[in-house]
Amino acid sequence: MQCKRSSLRLDDRDRATILIPPFGHEQRIMDDSQLRILKGLSPFSALSDTDFAKIAARGAIKHQPAGALIFKRFSNDADSHWLLTGRLNLVNDAFENRAFTESDSQTYGAVDDFQPHTVSAVCEEPCAIFTLPKAVQSEIEALLEAAASTAEDSLFTGNWMERLLSTPLFEFIPPTNIQALFKRFKTRQVASGEIIIKQGEPGDYFYMIKSGSVSVHVEINGKVNQVAKLSAGQSFGQDALVSDLPRNATVMATAPCELAMLTEPDFEDLLLSPVIEVITPAEIEESVRVHGTPIQILNLYQPDEVQPETADDELAIPFMALRNHLHELSKDTIYAVRGPGSPKINHLGAYLLNEAGHTAYILAADPT
Repeated sequence: MQCKRSSLRLDDRDRATILIPPFGHEQRIMDDSQLRILKGLSPFSALSDTDFAKIAARGAIKHQPAGALIFKRFSNDADSHWLLTGRLNLVNDAFENRAFTESDSQTYGAVDDFQPHTVSAVCEEPCAIFTLPKAVQSEIEALLEAAASTAEDSLFTGNWMERLLSTPLFEFIPPTNIQALFKRFKTRQVASGEIIIKQGEPGDYFYMIKSGSVSVHVEINGKVNQVAKLSAGQSFGQDALVSDLPRNATVMATAPCELAMLTEPDFEDLLLSPVIEVITPAEIEESVRVHGTPIQILNLYQPDEVQPETADDELAIPFMALRNHLHELSKDTIYAVRGPGSPKINHLGAYLLNEAGHTAYILAADPT
């Protein structure tokens, strides 16, 4: 078994130049782990290493203690904020809390990057926050536009594709699958304000944003909350395709968009199959015996299901809380995911773990 690890790298010259300016009374140099995290987030992942080094040097990093207020609801903010490590609580105008984790940073980029802020952000635990003046983001857009203008007019040269291929999922996808993937992408033009997918409907496509931006809305108990906005190089729509459950959010274009779409059969054939593999109890025993590889059995269950009984060496997590717990799971451990009665929840659980840079397999059912 091979561990899936991110392959992001920076030249030593670029790494050495990223001197973070004073934040308060401190001056810091970002270490390698912080650089790797930041380079994997939007929009930095679409930059060249040289441009990334220049932009990162314009920002600041601060280690905040638990309970620290990052920004306040309804306030205007000259900076954007990226969570590198730790966990935030986002509090809306009804004083409802929603966790924001390192996994959410990988999916959404900056935290509540709206003007004014729609929520307050409070550190639930010690956090490392990277801040960047919003004015600098116009320079990022200019860099990306300049890079795009010099690239050939091909799917293979877009920064959105670089963002896609830089995710941990693509480390073990065969080159032939990647070639087929971009041949099978369909293009869709979307006007600003158009609904792309609607919560509760069946899943049909996986989407990559080639240009433009979208907002993500979730309806709970009759109240609609905007939970994220996504831009070029980011994706959405995979949850429903992996799990066979209805769409869990509504996505609307907030600017004219060009989308790359992949049908459900193509998504399963080219992306899901190479990433989702099955491991048997016998293979677990053999791996531990021969390699000493730590393997954790992970039991997922739905809110309407009774929490399963687990052995001492197993871990049970409600499926809906999995994203919020991803940062707590060690990337040095291999996870064998056991799903509940709901269709393919174990598949989606393993997919989310792999997407976040973990190594996860589906645990084969016990022989009857």
